[in-house]
Amino acid sequence: MSKVLTLILLLSFLFSFSYALYFKIQPKVDALAYDNIALNIASGNGFRENVAVSTDRDFSIARVGPLYEYFLAAIYKLFGHNYYFVWFFQAILHALTAFLVYLTGVLIFKDSDKKEEVALWSAGILGFYPDLIEISAMLMTETLYLFLFCLMLYVFFRILEEEISYISIVPLGLVSGLAVLARPPVLFSLPVIVFYLYWKRKSKETLLFVAIFLMVLTPWTARNYNVYGEIAPFGVAGQLNFWIGNHLNSQGKQETSQEIIEFATAHPVVDLGSESIKRFKTFILEHPREFLKTTALRVNRYFSVVRPMGFWFYTSGWRQMTFVAFSVIGSIILFVLGLAGAIKMFKEQKEAYLYLLAFALLTPLILFITVVETRYRFQIYPLLAIFSGYFISVLNLKDKSIVKILSVATLIVFLNGGVDFLLNSSRVFDRLEGWF
Repeated sequence: MSKVLTLILLLSFLFSFSYALYFKIQPKVDALAYDNIALNIASGNGFRENVAVSTDRDFSIARVGPLYEYFLAAIYKLFGHNYYFVWFFQAILHALTAFLVYLTGVLIFKDSDKKEEVALWSAGILGFYPDLIEISAMLMTETLYLFLFCLMLYVFFRILEEEISYISIVPLGLVSGLAVLARPPVLFSLPVIVFYLYWKRKSKETLLFVAIFLMVLTPWTARNYNVYGEIAPFGVAGQLNFWIGNHLNSQGKQETSQEIIEFATAHPVVDLGSESIKRFKTFILEHPREFLKTTALRVNRYFSVVRPMGFWFYTSGWRQMTFVAFSVIGSIILFVLGLAGAIKMFKEQKEAYLYLLAFALLTPLILFITVVETRYRFQIYPLLAIFSGYFISVLNLKDKSIVKILSVATLIVFLNGGVDFLLNSSRVFDRLEGWF
């Protein structure tokens, strides 16, 4: 391992853990729910958020999971209810995620004399990205699922660059299943893997991948069927987002309407799954223009560089202003260089490049029709980091084609951010006033 890589990984860990120790962020809202569920698991009460209510009224099935809650429960079982250990292990996961991005970069660019440079830039961009450092200091699912998603990418590209075998398919299926249990939207990137195996005419390996993947989901699916009498391999959180993001006056954000609250109060929580899909279909049929408008807003918001992290409850004033500034700068670097790198790699038309682009293309699609928040787009960040690392390695201001690509990427990103700013200027100024 090179000294530069060692330094990147060490600093990624230290920045993450130090940030957590400095702010000591206590769990609220979703994080508090994950914390409660983990405590109940560790105490032997099972996957429950609130043991004071009946199972059908318990909201745990509508939380993203279950893998993160079990991850927390394992820490609590071993070390007690101590957030310091959670922050420590999440800082390790954050650094390991940067390491996986490095390894993936080396695989993808193995035929390039700049593979080491690309991989180091990619790891550094991801490891030092402010938003990911901040989220690792919270009790949120993102740090664990990004690690598993990047591990899945690494295993896939190792197979692509080496060979397809039964032995290599097993870990790919296992990791893919675990990644989906950590954050179900990972599911929508799996068609890239299935397509690759099918394209290579590896029907038996394809079936093995699917079988292993389903095997990983089976215990949780069986548990939910035993408890609720319904097949719910991913809970109902994903289905609920179809309703949250698609109703009259919705902005496609994570804002639960009064109608949803009333339904959840009057019905078993598990019923939110089927009801959400029903309401989503009705909304599209009865209000197609509103759906298209909201979808356009979600697309704009997903790629906007004026959607920084940092506006959380735990900080304010100059500390919040400083973090938001770094978050905006990080977003600009990631999205501009990432888009430029993606354009350049598409022009190259190499197999590994095209599969990486396919992952990037599929990653946000489900969010475009459900709900978009800044942290929901984290899954594309490792991909953008690799695109960015590649573009930095080929950046030559004397090369007119490179300058053109950079100019086009900059124009697209800033125009999209400008539209988002104009549409939400009042909200932006309201937040700015809180600093002065």
